[in-house]
Amino acid sequence: MEFLALIEQSSLAVWLRESPTVFAYATVLAVHTFGLALVVGLSTAVALRALGFAPGMALLPLGSLFPLMWVGFWLNAFTGVLLVTIDARLFLTMPTFYLKLLAIALAITSLRWLQTEVFEGRAPNGGVSAKGKRLAGATLLFWLVAITAGRVTAYDAYIGWETAAAVLVLGTLLLVGGHVGARMLRGSTRLERRTMSASRAAADM
Repeated sequence: MEFLALIEQSSLAVWLRESPTVFAYATVLAVHTFGLALVVGLSTAVALRALGFAPGMALLPLGSLFPLMWVGFWLNAFTGVLLVTIDARLFLTMPTFYLKLLAIALAITSLRWLQTEVFEGRAPNGGVSAKGKRLAGATLLFWLVAITAGRVTAYDAYIGWETAAAVLVLGTLLLVGGHVGARMLRGSTRLERRTMSASRAAADM
């Protein structure tokens, strides 16, 4: 605790906490949010597409988004360290903070493997293998856990758990609903193709 107190009392932490300039806490928090949007938002879009959502959208061109995701990740890592120094004794003694870090590490690992599996020539004919789909699902799951744990660490205990529960329930509903919707869409597409094929066959006769 003495070491964590020293971190909080460092000149950098004091400046972030007390400086009235726009380059202090508010700006760091804004950059952190921007980095979060890049890495989580774009990787979620890619993972959903890999799972079969928006089939009319070409998959492989989405590989060009990965450099932006890694920029977002490093922005988040840098600004996250700065934000922790402000209240190190709180964050670094919370179990949910370490759960959040673990979930982020697993999400980034799954995302990197997804990039290799789908966008670096391992998937046949530019499609998505079963392994690629599992990695996409794992990426979404780990981001959901990271965001849920992050809501707990960001607020006091009562409000944090309420917000985390809301994020978890909403995220689960969106994933399940999207999965069901995608299956229904694929089934409708297959039925339409069979109907068209049968119509052509009847016309040829």
